[in-house]
Parts: sequence; C-alpha cells; structure tokens
Amino acid sequence: MISIKNKYDFDCDVLIVGGGPAGSGLAYHLSKAGTKVIVVEAATFPRDKVCGDGISPIALAELHAMGITDTDRFKRANEISQVGLFIKNDKVVVNLSKPDHLPHHARIIPRLELDSWIYEAAKEVGTRFLEDTRFCRYQITDLGVITFLKTGSRHFAVSSKIIIGADGSSSGVARQLHGVKSSDQFQLLGLRAYYEEVSGPNNRVDIFFSKESFPGIYWMFPKGEKGANIGMAMVSATLPQKPAHVKQLLQRHIENNEDIAERIGAGKLQGKILGWPITFFNAGSILTDNRILLVGDAAGLINPLSGDGIQYALLSARWASEVVIQSVALNDFSAGQLKAYRTKVDKELAYDFAFSNFLVQFARNKSLSAVWMEIISTLIARAKVDKPYADTIAGIFEGTYPSYKALNAEFIAKSLLQGGIRGFESMLSMAQNPGSVLATGNHIVQSAGQFLNEINSTSNEQAKWLGALLNRGLSVAGHTINHLINTRTANK
Repeated sequence: MISIKNKYDFDCDVLIVGGGPAGSGLAYHLSKAGTKVIVVEAATFPRDKVCGDGISPIALAELHAMGITDTDRFKRANEISQVGLFIKNDKVVVNLSKPDHLPHHARIIPRLELDSWIYEAAKEVGTRFLEDTRFCRYQITDLGVITFLKTGSRHFAVSSKIIIGADGSSSGVARQLHGVKSSDQFQLLGLRAYYEEVSGPNNRVDIFFSKESFPGIYWMFPKGEKGANIGMAMVSATLPQKPAHVKQLLQRHIENNEDIAERIGAGKLQGKILGWPITFFNAGSILTDNRILLVGDAAGLINPLSGDGIQYALLSARWASEVVIQSVALNDFSAGQLKAYRTKVDKELAYDFAFSNFLVQFARNKSLSAVWMEIISTLIARAKVDKPYADTIAGIFEGTYPSYKALNAEFIAKSLLQGGIRGFESMLSMAQNPGSVLATGNHIVQSAGQFLNEINSTSNEQAKWLGALLNRGLSVAGHTINHLINTRTANK
C-alpha cells in the first residue's frame, strides 16, 4: 500500500525569535549549512542593548570562528589584560593569563556594535531578518509551527518546521513554553551607565565588592580611549529584606567610592542610567520540546556569579545549530530528537552553574553579608601574593574558568591558610593595642545579637532559604561525584 503525504510549503525551515548574539549566532551557523532561516527582531539594526559589554575569551573564540575578529573594527576594541578587585580599603590588580587554546584576551565591545557584527555575518550567509517585528505567540501543529507576528498595525503569520526562542531574559517564547514567568529566585537586576572623559588604564576591568550591595558586584569597564561602562548586577530576591532601589545604590557607589571618583574625575554621564532583568539558569527549566528550543538568555544561560550571558549565548547557538541541522536532515523535530541539545547544555554547563547557584543562594541571606565580606577580603589578600591563585579568581569572573575550579584541594587549602594568617595578624594587632580588644569584643557581641534577632524575626524566610541551600548543595555534591568519577575514568 502506497502512502501519499501532502507537501507543505514552509516559509522557512527555522524561525528564530530574537536577533541578539544567540539568535543571530545560531542563524549564522544554520544559514551557512544551507538551512533556510528567518530571524524576527523587535528593533531595527543597529540597535543597543543594556549590558556590561564585557566579551570573554571563550565568547571571542566563537566570534573568531565566524570571521568577526579579523576586522579592523574588532581590533580597535579595548583589549583587557588586567582585572582589579576592590573591597573596603583593599585591592589587587591581576594580570590575566590567557589559555593557549583561546585566540584573544577579553574585549569590551558595546552591544550596539557587537550585535550588529553578528547580524551582518548572518545576513552575509543568507539569513533573512524581519526587523521592527514583534512576536505574539506560536502554535504547534502536526505539520509544523505557525508563529503570529506584528509589524506596526499589521498582523501576519510565518510557517516553519521549528521555532527557536532567542528573545532574551523576558522571552515571550519561553513564557509560552513554560506557562509561567521566571521566579525571582533565579533573577539578577542589572544597571549600566556610560561615562565619557574618564581617566585610568583602558586595558583593565575593575570589580568592586560592597556589603551594601552584596550579593552583587559593581564594575567599571573601559570603553574606547576615554570612556567607561559603569554598572552593577545584584541578586533580585534577598532576605531578610529586598534590596534597596538599585539605581540609588549605583549612584551612591559612583559618588562615594574613592577609586571610582578618581577615575571619573571631570567625566560626564552620557544618556541615562538604564536597567534590565537577568534571568539565570534554573536546572528545572524546560529548554526543548516538540518543534521548539530555547537558546541564550531565553534559556536562562547566564552565570549568576558574573552576570555574563554573551559567552553562553554564542556557545548555545553553536550547540543548538548542530542538533537542528541534524533535525533538518532527518526531518525530525520531535522532543526526543531535540533533547540532544539539552544533554549538551547539561554536560558543558550544569556543574558550573550548580556551584554558582549554590554560592548565590548562600549569599542571598544578607544576615551573613559580613561573613562574605571577610571571605572575599581573604581571597583578595591571597591573590596579592599568589599568581596561580589570582588567575583562578580572575578567570572565574572573566568566564575563562568554571566556578567549580575553586573546589579543588589546593585552592581550598590556600584559602584556609590565608584565613589563618589574617586571624593571626588580627590577634597580633590586638596584642599591640589592648584597648582594641574590648571594642572588637563589643562589635562581635552586637553583630551576633543583630544576627540572632534577624533569624528570629524572619524564621519562615530563613527556613525556606536553608531548605533551598541544602537542595542546591546536594546538586553540587552530585555533580562533584560525577566529575571525580569521569576524571578518574578518563585518566585510566
């Protein structure tokens, strides 16, 4: 018996919603392989996005493979070879070590430029862009996907074999897939301000830690010859209280931090301070289903420690392209076929993100901020005298090394040793100044009393926090055991 199937004319093989680094990067790989791709973009290129603008060496390796780093305009971008870590009255400047397999040191590239470069590369290999077009909803059928779009007052639909959400942390595609908004337990708040006529080295990024904004960081990234991107990212949901108005925190930091004030000098704010939500990775989120897949920020592929999403946007774009190209060849866009993408994401990122999420959950309790400030002070003190140790810390914030690198025995031993040295120095100082012993004792008693009062008055929140911490700790333990087993197996 002969089975006859009706031929269906699709507008494209793959419809991608969102033309940022993930969307345009994926479109580049697919179009280069001969896949018919349409990208839907709400704005018109060139367009800006609020971001820290830091592009890690791993992200640059992806751009290098696309031919983007061979241009003169890329070579004019600020090359970053140093990172400054600042806390209270202490700081260390680390010379960054670039792994041999990566072609470039980190760069600072404004999103206005970066996104346009990737967009142009995708167009050159045949991608079609529908700009100034908004996603409304999608409908999956037995034959394919119908996506409903809007340009101005005109509504229309596009048919494809698969839809891919690459439309950022507030992804409409992800929201329809999940059926709910992302929990604020997996959200950062980001702010960015551009300044001109600032001083200081244009090959160094500075990271600032402050008890007031913790868990979170401030940054100052050089932009061009005399510009800077100054911003912050912090955890959205903290206890025992929500964070203060983040714009006020950034403004006070810029006004009151001596290192920042020295570099800004007579520099002026260009435009407004802009903010954006950043949804980081939730291991329980769905990334694929029948004829649908999420990449980049839409998939929550953001490191909560650094707030970096560009690196994971470009990596996930390549990983997704490998799976989708095979799906096109097999004409199979089922959930089972697309699951290979989720498997790749978990293999490459799950351990790193699990450890980062654990640290963020621990730091979410602002009752422990003083403890964290002491820990970070200890890390910075050790980094001053130990180059390999400093490389690990800087590499984690730069995105070159996974965060679980800090779990190795040598790093932990050095941290404990430095903690002992700081404790001995404190005791020696008190011995030389007996009057400080009483003041220190009073401070400890007051801090302990305040901590106990906060624990007692927010017992329900504290119990939920502890439960989530234990849950994420178990996840890290599981990944650690698997990592050790796989490492031993590979070494046999």
